[in-house]
Amino acid sequence: MEKLRIFVSSVQKELENERIAITELVSSDPFLGRHVEAILFEELPAAAISAEVAYLSALRSCHIYIGIVGFEYGRKGADGLSATHREYTEAKRLGIPTFFFVKGDNTQDERRDEEMKALFAEIRDEQHGHVYKRFTHYQSLKSSVRAVLLTELGKQGMRPTSEETAIAEQTIAQASDFDSRLMERADIAELDKALCRRLVAACTGIPERDLEEDSIRKTLMNRGLIWQNEESRAIHPTAAGLLLLGRSPETFFPQVRIAANAFGGKERGEPIDREDIRDPLPIAIERTFQFLKRNMRHTTRIEGFSKVEIHEYPYEALREAVVNAVAHRDYDLAGSSIRVEKYADRIEIVSPGLPPEPITLQKIERLDYIACSRNPNLARGLSFFERIEEQGDGLRRIVRESEGIGLSRPQFQFRDGHFKVIFFAPEDILMLKSQGARPVFEVPGHLLANLSETQRTIIKQLIKRQTVKVPELAVELNVTPQAIRKAIMPLIEARLVVQEGKARGTTYSLKEGLPE
Repeated sequence: MEKLRIFVSSVQKELENERIAITELVSSDPFLGRHVEAILFEELPAAAISAEVAYLSALRSCHIYIGIVGFEYGRKGADGLSATHREYTEAKRLGIPTFFFVKGDNTQDERRDEEMKALFAEIRDEQHGHVYKRFTHYQSLKSSVRAVLLTELGKQGMRPTSEETAIAEQTIAQASDFDSRLMERADIAELDKALCRRLVAACTGIPERDLEEDSIRKTLMNRGLIWQNEESRAIHPTAAGLLLLGRSPETFFPQVRIAANAFGGKERGEPIDREDIRDPLPIAIERTFQFLKRNMRHTTRIEGFSKVEIHEYPYEALREAVVNAVAHRDYDLAGSSIRVEKYADRIEIVSPGLPPEPITLQKIERLDYIACSRNPNLARGLSFFERIEEQGDGLRRIVRESEGIGLSRPQFQFRDGHFKVIFFAPEDILMLKSQGARPVFEVPGHLLANLSETQRTIIKQLIKRQTVKVPELAVELNVTPQAIRKAIMPLIEARLVVQEGKARGTTYSLKEGLPE
């Protein structure tokens, strides 16, 4: 039987968490996964038609319209309507069954854009509107949408088994409410203004210099990072806001700490380097990455007429592991911190809390699991600072990047209520592939085209040794010093080689910033 196709309509940037929630719901629910397909515009394949034509065409192939109403109306098109409003109008014209889910309770309705207020009034019009349900959290949205889909599938005689229902409810329940907690004892002044501007600029696409204070507050509020007390009208951060943007998040959450230690041997001992990192998470991630970077081995390798950098561990995979640790740890474990430990033969990144059920170690080892976010507001906020581009793909990316440069497959472990990622050092660092998109030094091919074999060999020696003298080159190439001088003069004239010193002290080196 054909799958029930649901079209998910909302402002994309503001409600990205909620859109992800719907795809997570469908993919992680064993019953819905077999019978439902969620259609989101950002997941449609690229097409040689306008975005408006593409999403309306996709809508016409769907059986149900799911509208998520937030606070922002969205960018208007030539017709004066946002994409969400246009999609709703088309769904109504086609007579597609329509269900709306409204973020926030009725005390927050005044915060919505004026255009969104008008659209909301149209939606809830008693005679011509639609049934809608409010939600305040990731979990309640998933539960409400699941109830609607089960009802629609039930009309076709399809119902989940008791086991499928238990798995679905267990999966939805895993999302913690920690990051959405309202921190009344914290003032908005606790937030770092520079970090706030960075995040809002990334969210909205507006340059930092053009952001206004009202726009910054509105964006942070719409993304669950700050909130307003309805009685006092004071604005406070949420837990996610403090962790991401707080000047001193450890003041409120002592467990927000990364203990980084580098040991000279294969076992714990006196650290040769250590850091106690308690910064807001974007800064903490960067400090942790730099700690690992300075404590790993680095070298260079000559490849033809290029010099490439070789690093002991894959940068992207290490960063991904640190991001995963801070985004998905169990912050309710107040006595635990993240541990990052560098040994002579491995790196271990240990995060408090086990992955939520029904994810098992066996599923993770097979990379055959459906991810769900324990801290959705936190993870989404981090995505504007870090490259969390593939939802739920972090562990797969860690394996892919590690094996891609020639390392052994990283190991994942559950131990004493913690999740551990272990990277293994190479036996020979020079056997690894370079991670850099470009060599640290490269002689362009067109500059090599007209060189003699002797001149090419001179270039290779200069790449390898940085500076050389004529007698050394003569011995290396088994030719006379006069032949070396004759071969090297055109290289100097072509601005490939620099000559320094006089007489016997004369040295030659490759020119930095070679001509294109």
